[in-house]
Amino acid sequence: MNALSAVFWDVDGTIADTELCGHRIAFNSAFMDFDLDWQWNEDEYLELLKISGGLNRIIYYRDEIDSELPDDICTKIQLRKSFHYKELIQSGKIKIRDGVLRLMDELAERNIKQFIVTTSGRDSLEPFLNTSLYSHLHMFSKIITYEDVSNHKPFPDAYNLAVKISNCSNSTCLAIEDSSNGVEAAKEAKINCLLTLPPWSSTFQKITDKANACVDSLGNNNIQSKVIYGKPLISKIVDFAYLTNIIN
Repeated sequence: MNALSAVFWDVDGTIADTELCGHRIAFNSAFMDFDLDWQWNEDEYLELLKISGGLNRIIYYRDEIDSELPDDICTKIQLRKSFHYKELIQSGKIKIRDGVLRLMDELAERNIKQFIVTTSGRDSLEPFLNTSLYSHLHMFSKIITYEDVSNHKPFPDAYNLAVKISNCSNSTCLAIEDSSNGVEAAKEAKINCLLTLPPWSSTFQKITDKANACVDSLGNNNIQSKVIYGKPLISKIVDFAYLTNIIN
């Protein structure tokens, strides 16, 4: 039986509802700053989430609409977007998802290594880490961001790096993700994965079936998790016992 040794946390959509209420709003504010008539609505942005990394998203959209915006301006937009995102974080509008801090606490008590593995850039991530997640920052052995690898999710590079740094066997590691890209990256790195559906997920029809298990949330004492597929819960929430069960 495999004993869980390390948990790799994605951030956007997994730890917090940062996408629609955070990154999307910040992108639109940055576009206005550069006098662009780009405004990403929720449906449009959910499609753009298939592209990993904010700068990659801007460039992809530019190419899709045949804009001649230079790469250096795209980079400046991304930097401005980070400024607006930081302001949103500091306003307290970005909330940690149910069960996240509870599970982090339990894993820390059991001396399970924890890592953040995200495609977000460090400039975008640090305001969130230093505010909403500050009380739990000491629990992470390493934070792997966009800058640390050349190829981003769905490529496995970030998770391969996490496994290497953790010095743990692939079979005893588990990633917690909210997207198909994230799940694919984890499985390509030959590690286990729990898919926790993002808060904005309105349908179960297009969910990847490649994760070890899929739940609607991690759950708390007053909010029960719902298993979409995979092994049944041991209690009413996703806990250490459940994570151990789904990697075996």
